[in-house]
Amino acid sequence: MNRVTCFLRLAALVFTLQLALTARAEHRENGTILLIVDTRARALATRVAAELEALGFFVLTRAQEPRAAQLSDEARSAGAMAAIWIGPTAEGSVEITLLDRVTGKIVRREVLGPSLEDPTMRELVALRASELLRASLMEIEAPHPPRGDVPASANVNKVVSSASTSRRQSRRLMLEVESGVLLVPGLSAAPLLQLSASTRATERLALGFGFGGQLTSSSRAAAHGRIEALARWLGAGAELLLLPPGAETRVALGIDVQALLVALSAQGTAADALDRGQSGLVWIPAARVGLAARVRLSQGLWWTLEPTVAVTAAKIALRVDGQELQAWGRPWLAWSSGLELELP
Repeated sequence: MNRVTCFLRLAALVFTLQLALTARAEHRENGTILLIVDTRARALATRVAAELEALGFFVLTRAQEPRAAQLSDEARSAGAMAAIWIGPTAEGSVEITLLDRVTGKIVRREVLGPSLEDPTMRELVALRASELLRASLMEIEAPHPPRGDVPASANVNKVVSSASTSRRQSRRLMLEVESGVLLVPGLSAAPLLQLSASTRATERLALGFGFGGQLTSSSRAAAHGRIEALARWLGAGAELLLLPPGAETRVALGIDVQALLVALSAQGTAADALDRGQSGLVWIPAARVGLAARVRLSQGLWWTLEPTVAVTAAKIALRVDGQELQAWGRPWLAWSSGLELELP
């Protein structure tokens, strides 16, 4: 019986060692993440760990007094490729600090909401922590080698590849309506209205088209009368996103460049209103460049502000009182503001 017992104990020991070695190899393959949370937020730690494990990582969780300054030492001692610290701030929000040893950087984000114990807050923090990790790891796709002190695990490449695919699939259609003022040198200011649609081709490049026009004519006094001009346009172009709009960003900024086809019409009226000159509809190519600023109002809704300058490739003129008067063709300015809606 003693021999049988010894054999069973030895077999159990060998089996346990094999499991430990297998688990250790699996941890190396998947990548270990150290999660440190406030001692009052054990339920939050469970939810965040589940979100990270869903990405394929192995998560070590510690409930202790968070110390963001010691994240690097904590991650090294645990053999983790990344460490995440979650705790309350003095202002009442929740701070998430990520130490990414693969890319060699520290990223922080604050989440506004109820207390750490609130179920809604648990879901929000878990989602933000997962997004923060994936966004940080995306840097391994940069042209330069990763700057961290540990290599990327096999699972990191899968996560980054999945995030890239998801980002490509999550390109949204943006619909925008703007109103503002059109200013043409020598003519009076006129209100304008324009509509546009665009989609992001890459993270920093959006392609789109639109149309717009003056709501009323621009006018100019002549020696013995008056001229009026009206413009409408179609445009297509690209926007270089200097600060791309993201899920968490509040402000976005871009440079919008468009090629336009402008439909111009003008008329001249003498002082007695009996002598009137009328032009036909003239289509003239033009180019426009503008600064597109956005401020997030709510999820999927942005307030936009766009000053632009444009110039036509040709001129249009009227003959009033025997004189040739240029009605259009100079560079013009526009100042418009409106709303942009993101559609999934």
